[in-house]
Amino acid sequence: MTPGTSEQLAAAAHDARELPFDTFFVIGAAGDWRHLAGQRVYRRRNGGFFLPDGVSMLLIDTATRQTIIAQASDLIAPGSTDQGALPLE
Repeated sequence: MTPGTSEQLAAAAHDARELPFDTFFVIGAAGDWRHLAGQRVYRRRNGGFFLPDGVSMLLIDTATRQTIIAQASDLIAPGSTDQGALPLE
């Protein structure tokens, strides 16, 4: 699995189905999932939700394999400057 890029997020800005598989992103503090900000996610392959306004993403660092429906605006690239705004403790 490779880290996602800002360019990939920009390409998926109008259609979440453009988010790549086998790539991980970080949940941003400005999106719908701010209570999960800082958690890493990747796109779910088998089943799930896949429409222009959101796709199923699995949280990487949880034992429950929690799924969220995210769009590009909910995510940031790992290591991006936006990551400094996350409320991590």
